[in-house]
Amino acid sequence: MQTMWISLKENVNCGSKHSNKVLLPGKICVKENLNKELIRRFRRSFSEVVNKGFHSPFLYSELNIGDPARNITEIIFQRALTNPSNQLTRKIKRVLRVKNSTEVLERFEKYREKVKELAHHRQQKTHPRSTVDGNELMRFYGTTMCCCGERSRRVSELCRDPACRVCRIIQYNFDTDYTRKNGIRLSTNSEELIDKPISSFKAKIERAVIVCRIIAGTVVDRIDEVKEGCDSVSSKSHHPSSESLVVRNPSAVLPCFVIVFT
Repeated sequence: MQTMWISLKENVNCGSKHSNKVLLPGKICVKENLNKELIRRFRRSFSEVVNKGFHSPFLYSELNIGDPARNITEIIFQRALTNPSNQLTRKIKRVLRVKNSTEVLERFEKYREKVKELAHHRQQKTHPRSTVDGNELMRFYGTTMCCCGERSRRVSELCRDPACRVCRIIQYNFDTDYTRKNGIRLSTNSEELIDKPISSFKAKIERAVIVCRIIAGTVVDRIDEVKEGCDSVSSKSHHPSSESLVVRNPSAVLPCFVIVFT
C-alpha cells in the first residue's frame, strides 16, 4: 500500500495556484422551535469564520470512475479498512482531490525542513527517516461531509455549512485552538470516525475520510513519557488492528484526497 501511495503522491499534484475567493457565511433560515444550543453553535461557527478573516483559495476536483488516481486511492482506502469483509459493504460514492494553496504547501515543506534539521542536530538513530524526509507517512482522518449529498451537484469549492466537517477542516487546515492544544489524531484505519458529526439542517450528512500526507518526525509511544522534543505521539486506536498518531503541529498535515463513502 505504501508503494501505491508513493506512486499516487508523485503523479498527482496536491496543490495549485488560483485566485483567492472570500468565503462568507450565507443566510440561514432558523426555525423558531430550534433549541438554543444549536443556534449558539451556528452563531459561534460563523463568528469564527468572520473573525479569522478567512480567504479561501481551496478548491476540490472530482476524480471520475476509471481515473488512475481514483483507482489507486480506492485501493488504498479498501486495504486500510479495519475488517476486510467491509469491502463488500463500504461503497465509495465520490473521490475528491484537494488543491492546496501555495501558502499551505510552502508551510508543509518548511515544517519538513525544520524536522529534518532538528533530527540531524540530535543525530537520532531511532528515527533515521526524520533526517531524510521528516518521516513522511500517509494517514486517515475520519469525519463527515454535508455538501456531497446530491450526486448531480458538482463539488468544486468549500461549502458554507458549519456542520460540514470536511470543508471546515480544510478551511482551517486543521489549525484550530483545539488542535494546537491537543494535536491532530489520525489513524491507519480508513473507516475510523475521529470527528463527531454535527447536525445539519441543510443536507444529509455523509461519511468521509481525508487522506493526508503527514510529517511525523520523532514519534514516541503514549505509554512512555512524552518528551518535549517529540513531534508525534503514537498510540493504539479504538480498533485493535489499527494505530492512532497524534501530530502536534497543524503544519505537519497536508490533506490530499477526500473519499465519501457509505
